[in-house]
Amino acid sequence: MNGLMSDSRLNEAERFLQRLFRKVHFFNILFMAAAVIGAFVSIHALPNRKPQPSQTVTLSYRPVALPSFSGPLRLAGAWNVRAGDSRLTGLSALAIDGGQFLAVSDLGTVIRFDPPSARVPRASLTDLSVGPGPQGKKWARDAESLVRDPRGRGWWVGYEQRHSLWLYDDQFARGLAAIDLKRPDWSNNRGAEGLVSNGDGLMVLAENGREAMGVGTWGVSRLPLIAGAEVADAALAPNGGVWLLLRYKGRKGISQSIAPLIRKGSALRAGPGWPLPKAAFDNYEGMVIVPLAKGGWRFWLVTDDGHRFMARTLLVALDLPNSPAPDTTKARR
Repeated sequence: MNGLMSDSRLNEAERFLQRLFRKVHFFNILFMAAAVIGAFVSIHALPNRKPQPSQTVTLSYRPVALPSFSGPLRLAGAWNVRAGDSRLTGLSALAIDGGQFLAVSDLGTVIRFDPPSARVPRASLTDLSVGPGPQGKKWARDAESLVRDPRGRGWWVGYEQRHSLWLYDDQFARGLAAIDLKRPDWSNNRGAEGLVSNGDGLMVLAENGREAMGVGTWGVSRLPLIAGAEVADAALAPNGGVWLLLRYKGRKGISQSIAPLIRKGSALRAGPGWPLPKAAFDNYEGMVIVPLAKGGWRFWLVTDDGHRFMARTLLVALDLPNSPAPDTTKARR
């Protein structure tokens, strides 16, 4: 027995494996860091494109599995969304209009698409012909947020790069108004990421998670924001409250959560959040909240594939069986 135990080659093998595992862990960290950096490459790095005619195409919904997660949310469904049009990419906001989903992309395209329950799901894609700069230039059509106009005139779209809000008619064919947010301290890719409508005003949430704006007949007013993370989107809940879609970046990749927006005095802050189920390269960028027939809410989420081959466009439904109490956070001053 002593002879067998004295063979040091076993210990040498163990030390070799330990060194190997440490190297693998190190390279895993480097890989995830590179992926995070690549996921948020400047829109200027993408090639410009020619405007394309509007068209309607058939959608493909393929159910996918997501990692387990904790909290009160329950996964009701998750689908990989594909279509025969290359513009179904880079989705950065989500709304519901007339029983269809409505999204905008960072390429300046509006997409109306059927839910997974449709017998033959279809998507209609239309390029935004007017906006903050020449059509076809990525930096001029970097649409990141979307909300219905509180006065019923159409839809507001929030743009990064040239930080501004544009009001379009219901068909997104004409620009009706534009508001320059005049934020030179916002970096190019950290602009109007969230946009909600409440009463007669709008609330703009900056991606940096440190500032919001009230926009209305009074003009534009600055609101301090303490989100503790990047803001990926915002949505109005059925009880009148505002919820934030948050994003955290670290050496292990991207994690995300949703959290209520709470007003404390003159400041806004994110309340306690709930984690979201996601794979390593999934990046939720759009959210809309609807009531369930038997009570509770459904959070519909869409991911931005970032124009990367390893990422995907997902539509995810998460149910909250017991909705929170009414909230009075407003979008006005």
